[in-house]
Amino acid sequence: MFVSIGVARFGFAPLVPALAKAGWYSTAGAFWLGTVNLAGYFIGAATMRVWRHAFPAKPSVLLFMGLTAVATLASALNWGWAWFGAWRLISGITGGVLMVLMAAAVVGRAPSAARGRVSGITFAGMGAGTAFSAVLLPLLLSQGLVFTWVALGAVCVLATLAVAVMMPCSRIEPAPRHAAKGFPPVPVLLMIVAYALSALGFVPHMLFLSSFAALGLHRGISAGAEIAMWLGVSAMLGPPLLGRVADRFRFLPTLGSGYVVMGCGVALPLVTHAQIALIISAVVVGAIALGSVMLVAGAIAGMVPAARLSGDWGLATMVYAVMQAVVAAFFSHLFHATGSYGLLFGIGTMAMAASALLILLAARTAGP
Repeated sequence: MFVSIGVARFGFAPLVPALAKAGWYSTAGAFWLGTVNLAGYFIGAATMRVWRHAFPAKPSVLLFMGLTAVATLASALNWGWAWFGAWRLISGITGGVLMVLMAAAVVGRAPSAARGRVSGITFAGMGAGTAFSAVLLPLLLSQGLVFTWVALGAVCVLATLAVAVMMPCSRIEPAPRHAAKGFPPVPVLLMIVAYALSALGFVPHMLFLSSFAALGLHRGISAGAEIAMWLGVSAMLGPPLLGRVADRFRFLPTLGSGYVVMGCGVALPLVTHAQIALIISAVVVGAIALGSVMLVAGAIAGMVPAARLSGDWGLATMVYAVMQAVVAAFFSHLFHATGSYGLLFGIGTMAMAASALLILLAARTAGP
């Protein structure tokens, strides 16, 4: 999670202003490359959902972490759109694979009374990687983009080696095809739709908030990196904190309340452009957006048989990935056409309101 989602995926957003300033790509072009990464994420999640063969967990994890490290290192070479886009696609695929793999291997095996705590620790790696890359970026970028990509790639290599030493051997046994047939229960379907809409609410902050501070408000790359750092720090702390809350108040109520608060955070840049307000917005959205990944996985684990978890969580991950990819492409086009950051934040706010309403409906449908 640290490598494939935190560094390779979310670490890209604060690099967008630097890519544009260095003339590697235009701002809109860099946003499109972020969309390619999200498309790869969908491919990886879809592959894991339909995979029906047992496989050794440790070599698989190391393979996809290693591919992520190679993709990050390869990004240091400014060899054009096809080269850069291909490696962004590969890093997206590895992220989708590892997201589904970690949920099935860890969350599904956790005792129900401790599922929130275990899930929170598992998914905190995403935020840790985001925070780590964002904190380093101002220092790394002073040495140039090539040095920055190589340094991030080196971190990925070191993390992969650490996992090679620490991870025990085990095998992943996917559920038989017949065990995951049919549609998920209605509450799970409602939750998946809400989860997808929350992706729409998260994209403006994930791809545009750093650039809004750096370029839109003319505050420079350091201001954008500061926003990304706080987004990452909160994304690291959000899952374990929300996991504790979910163990006490249950997953669906925690998720619904979180989406209400996240909607307020998405809307905050519409009210004020003060740097402290943008930081608060980043903290709120980062904590809940990354925490909601854990909350949805945990809620599904508590609502379906173990044999369905991988399939239903894989479906949720796929739908989320599709929504992110489509919305990222649409928002990139919309921003290119209008140059308006406010329009993006406004659409995201409405999506979060709809998400909260759907979670309320799912909770009522699920019953006590």
